[in-house]
Amino acid sequence: MTEFPAAPPEVRVQIKDAPLRFEVEQSLARAGLAPLPAGGRGDGGQRAGVVLVCEASYLTRGAPRSRGGTCIAVVPEADSDEARRALAAGAAGIVFAENLDALAPTVAAVAAGQLVIPGALRTAVTKPVLTTREKQILALVVMGFSNREIADQLFLAESTVKSHLFSAFRRLGVRSRKEATALILDSEKGLGRGILAITQ
Repeated sequence: MTEFPAAPPEVRVQIKDAPLRFEVEQSLARAGLAPLPAGGRGDGGQRAGVVLVCEASYLTRGAPRSRGGTCIAVVPEADSDEARRALAAGAAGIVFAENLDALAPTVAAVAAGQLVIPGALRTAVTKPVLTTREKQILALVVMGFSNREIADQLFLAESTVKSHLFSAFRRLGVRSRKEATALILDSEKGLGRGILAITQ
């Protein structure tokens, strides 16, 4: 059982998926934590001193959430992109939906001011390492060049450009030029243009 200080942290659950919410509440109850009732006026538990357990979509949809509280996002184990987006949106902890035994220790750690992520996500939440060619091609993508134009600019075959883009997209955890551009240009929630710097 997780050891909490004399006064355990207050916890609120903001999860729409009823079966997942039930499992989360049961996991908290087994650790001796009774979630607070749903917040009024849409505060979602985001007041100081409250640990909010939520789905990643709660943090990433609509208007930015208040940072007054501490959030733990429950995400599917296979979705590292969702975990990365939740962290960018302010989550202080990530717990896999398939491993809710880790929830109570995560609540204790984030209540103490720690950032907690599963070991399996270590590489997913750090800035990816891109090759020099991938950086060059992504820079041209951000500037709006087509694959054909990038190939002409860099004296490459168009198939080579596509191959480098596929590899870069995989490293970035995105599926399209639009997602890659948004991730690179958003310096606050994304990677920032510095990811394209060539240091050789």
